[in-house]
This record gives sequence, structure tokens and C-alpha cells, in this order.
Amino acid sequence: MQIIHSPQDPRLSAYQLLKAKEDPSDKFIADHEKTAVRLLNSTLQVESVFCMPKYWEKHKDLIQSKLRDTNQCFVADKSVFEETIGFSVHQGFMAVGFQRWNLLSEIKSPILFVNSIVDSENIGSILRTAAAFGIQTILFDSKSASPYLRRSVRVSMGSLFHIQLVRISNLTETLISLKTSGHTILSLSLPREGSNLSSKTNTVYEVNKQNRFVLVVGNEAEGIDHEVLNLSDQLIYIPMKNQIDSLNVSHALAVALSHLLG
Repeated sequence: MQIIHSPQDPRLSAYQLLKAKEDPSDKFIADHEKTAVRLLNSTLQVESVFCMPKYWEKHKDLIQSKLRDTNQCFVADKSVFEETIGFSVHQGFMAVGFQRWNLLSEIKSPILFVNSIVDSENIGSILRTAAAFGIQTILFDSKSASPYLRRSVRVSMGSLFHIQLVRISNLTETLISLKTSGHTILSLSLPREGSNLSSKTNTVYEVNKQNRFVLVVGNEAEGIDHEVLNLSDQLIYIPMKNQIDSLNVSHALAVALSHLLG
């Protein structure tokens, strides 16, 4: 354990002024006590820990069991901690971990496919909801935000550490491959009047429980890409009342999964 006295200490480069940067990297920040603890308890590799003294005392056994080099645990008082990261905190406990991406050949069902969702808070909420209902794998297309962005990790409360995450470069090819291997493709999408897709559109309550499936969720403004809708076996939607058009994507996901997997 190393005591830190200056927010400019070069050993803290990964933690300095976090709001001003989100560098492309193979690492990520877990910046909440529960999230950092879940990271330390996961199988992901952890590079370092930065915390206030009370959190070192509370979690030192866990930190020492996880870090290969306990000199990579940095401890500072509240004023130095906050000046380093660039904002006030209620919980002074953070960690840097290494991202882990799975191969498409390793995926397990049930699967969630994230299509063109760029808001990091929505991604974090989706991760938490998916984990809560037992999703095993989440696929991210090239248009979607990374689940390892700091805000996504924070909102997810560390849920992503226990789900297979896969980057997809060719969306159409991937969906065709999944269909060929026996997966049903379900897209969570509002009905589109006058569309040739109406024949395969049903409410979520009309769809049977599923085992081997891929559920697609899309951008709230634009919806799911049309090529994905065309490849889908079924389009499912949640009937609304009181002239409400739609739910937040993570809330809609929870409703759908509670029925599909319940």
C-alpha cells in the first residue's frame, strides 16, 4: 500500500481528472465502492486500486488477495482523492481493471443484442437489467457505446463483470449465423404501420417463453436498424396506455425479459 500526498502524483495518471477524459484503452475505471468490490471479486484482472483510508481498512484483505503487487494500491485522504479525480464523492474507492471481450464462438444463450445505443447511462442500465434476468451474453454492434465507459460501469453496478461481452463488426452476418445455429431472433420494436413487417409483429404477451433466442434492443430515437428487423423472426412490443408511446429502453427490456424468461 502506498500513501499519496499529491493529486499530481504520476502514479495516479489513470485516475486524474476523470470527467475530462475517456481515453481509448484496454482498461476501465470502477468508481463506486460496490462496483469496485464486484470487480475485485470477479475473474477480471485488476491493475490498481485508489481509495481513502477507511476503505483500505474495510477492504484490505480483498485488495491484497486480488492485486499481484499491493504497491499498486494507492491511499489518500479525501481532499487529495477528490482533487485527483476532479469531483466530489460520497464513496472514495476506485479501481482500474482490464477489459475482457469474449469471442462469438464462446457465446451462451439467452443473448441480448445492443443495436446503435450510444448513451452510456442507458448501456449501464441495460447491463444491470440483463444480468438481473439471467442474460448470459450481450453483443454490441460497432455503433453502440462501449459497456466499459466509466458511466456505464458505474450505472451497471458491476453487472458486466459476470456476463459475456462480444463486439460485433458485421451485424448482418452475425444474425444470419445465429439464426442458422438455431437461435430465434426477437426484436423489441414498436409496430410500424403500413410496414411489410406487420405480419410478424406481436405483443410481448403473445410470444411463448423462449430458451434459445437473441433479443435485440435499439436506439430510442431511431429504433432498431431496418436490416435487423428484416432478419428478425418476430418483432415484439409492449402495449401502452394513457397515450404513452414508449418506455426507456432498459425498462422495456425488463418487461420483455420478465415475460420471455419468467
